[in-house]
Amino acid sequence: MNQSQLKRNLDEELADIIAASSERDDGRLEFVLGDRTDLDDAVATLRDAGITHLITITGVDSDEQVDVLYHFLKYGEYDAGDLSEGVELTLRAIVPDDDPTIGTITDQIPAAGLYERELMDMLGVEVTGHPNPKKLLLPDDYDGGPPLRAENVEVTD
Repeated sequence: MNQSQLKRNLDEELADIIAASSERDDGRLEFVLGDRTDLDDAVATLRDAGITHLITITGVDSDEQVDVLYHFLKYGEYDAGDLSEGVELTLRAIVPDDDPTIGTITDQIPAAGLYERELMDMLGVEVTGHPNPKKLLLPDDYDGGPPLRAENVEVTD
């Protein structure tokens, strides 16, 4: 299945919970959730479609919100001994600054645990339901703001 066909299938499966979807020139697919509370359902849908490899979770602070980006890989398929190219996919959840929380996906993808802890440390997004919400990168006695939030980044010339 090529990325365009995969996008059409996922557009249909995720129709009730996505606000937008796109296919970039490089073939990466992106799906933007209409509501961050639908993250669990979206991940379940991806898993049902055979997209089980979480590459990483990243975040981007744009002053009024944090875009939490879940990067996945759908492995290529074997056909007569040949492996087709895989498809990279990003699921974007928008987290407002006035309520910086999002639910965990560790119940579906246990490997998300470390990425979610990094998200909490570096961007100050609380991951509700996380099984081990202890600091990962920052010292326990760290009392500054999240280092990757725009208001905490120092720009020098």
